[in-house]
Amino acid sequence: MIIKKFISLILFIGFTQVICAQDSPYLFGFSSEYYLELQNPESVNKGEVWGPDDQFAIPIGFDVEITGRVFSTVVINAGIGITLVGNNSPRLWIWADEWGGGKLLSDRGTDVSESPIDYELTGEPGERILKIQWINAGIIDHGGDDPDDFVNFQIWIYESSNILEVHYGACQTSDLSFGYNEGPGVRFWNIEDNWGICVYDYQNAPSWQWIEFDGPYGGCMIDGAPNEQMVFVFYPSSTVAVNETVANNQVGFSVAYNSVLKEFFIQIEEFEQGKTYDLSIYNGLGEKLNEIILDSKKSRLSGLGYKRGLYVFVLSDDAGLKTQKLILP
Repeated sequence: MIIKKFISLILFIGFTQVICAQDSPYLFGFSSEYYLELQNPESVNKGEVWGPDDQFAIPIGFDVEITGRVFSTVVINAGIGITLVGNNSPRLWIWADEWGGGKLLSDRGTDVSESPIDYELTGEPGERILKIQWINAGIIDHGGDDPDDFVNFQIWIYESSNILEVHYGACQTSDLSFGYNEGPGVRFWNIEDNWGICVYDYQNAPSWQWIEFDGPYGGCMIDGAPNEQMVFVFYPSSTVAVNETVANNQVGFSVAYNSVLKEFFIQIEEFEQGKTYDLSIYNGLGEKLNEIILDSKKSRLSGLGYKRGLYVFVLSDDAGLKTQKLILP
């Protein structure tokens, strides 16, 4: 019988450091995935021009649970992101201004919409995904940005796992597209009371913090718009389970996944020649899938046979244990 010990770990996808609080109920990661427009979407703006303050309520199609609260309806906040409707409504805002509250997106049309917003429910019961899509959304004029600027992105909400993802498509932005800062504000907040995840730093290798949003908070800004195929992942930490006691989980190595080559890339930050490094890989149920001895600073491991989901990498050496998590898209 496997005894599972639930722990809050540092989440890392790609080669960058992340910062989180010990008790964060949600974690943040990033990966890459080929971007596809929705195949059979339902329009929410019905061809009408929408403004940054417009809102559209739609059914999720299933129940989403976040820190014990259950949500079945989502409001699309056209100029900024989404809000899950209910008790202390969690909000995923990904196109906020420098203070995290102002909306940045608008329709590029005047008489007829040129920036459709739509959604699609995909998958079978138990594994459904609600996908909300903005196409060719414009950036609000800040007195210097290019009127031809546009962004494409999708927000995905997963049944059962309660994961939320942001998938970025093609975009064109200029230096002043986001106001005074160099990128949009990205935050997932009201996860637990007024607390949430603040995303910042380089757009394709962002860091994050678990913070209390008490009034305007200007630090949740990424540096530029994410490149096409970038995916931001917000993942419940309560689903993490490994069957070993983790005594030391500070960042000491990194794990990335190349979806084209189907390979994991492992890098040990302070590698010592002649030292033994034992790497164990667990799935989200705490089952050990593989164990490998690493003998170089950088290693490549086959990812064939690994399905979409959460994996925990535990690196053991004579200094103790270090852990990283990876979400395969």
